[in-house]
Amino acid sequence: MSSPKSGRYVFVTLLLAACSPASGEPPAHYLERAGAALMEASGGTQRLENALAIYDEGLERHPDNTELRGHRASLLASLGRYEEAKRDLDELHEGGLHKEGMLLRCMVHERLEGATDDALACYAKVEAAYVMAGEPVGHPDANHILAARLAGSPEAEALLLEWQASEEAGQNPMLAEMLEMEREALIRVFLP
Repeated sequence: MSSPKSGRYVFVTLLLAACSPASGEPPAHYLERAGAALMEASGGTQRLENALAIYDEGLERHPDNTELRGHRASLLASLGRYEEAKRDLDELHEGGLHKEGMLLRCMVHERLEGATDDALACYAKVEAAYVMAGEPVGHPDANHILAARLAGSPEAEALLLEWQASEEAGQNPMLAEMLEMEREALIRVFLP
């Protein structure tokens, strides 16, 4: 029979091992758990907060993981926690952000500060990133059109017309409607 003192030691050792970052799961584990929580959430704020806690836990163990940080930023933005999302997106931007992340970053900045010259310049950089990457054969990407519209680009109307002539426009009437919304309504669709 073990003494109460040795039992406490075993308990504390197990607790420390469970809390140790070295014994943590890989980032994919947290992404899967949070993804499952998001699928179960179906609009429930508490479940969304649970998914956020999973991303937070993953980032405690893997602070440099850009995928975890990007997913957390997106969830924070959808929860209306724009300042926190901005911090994550700004940190990701410093290390290089993919085009969709760049677009979200611009939208979060606009949601916080309005349609300033800085916001328009931000969208122009996203539009330029799409141009540099080239378009897939057939029609422009919806995010490219969105970036061009929000940047006030003279190319926006031509891109929208090209997309509207594509097969995707007929298959996705909701997206077609969104791409024609006024600026304020459009931002609020993505960031309530």
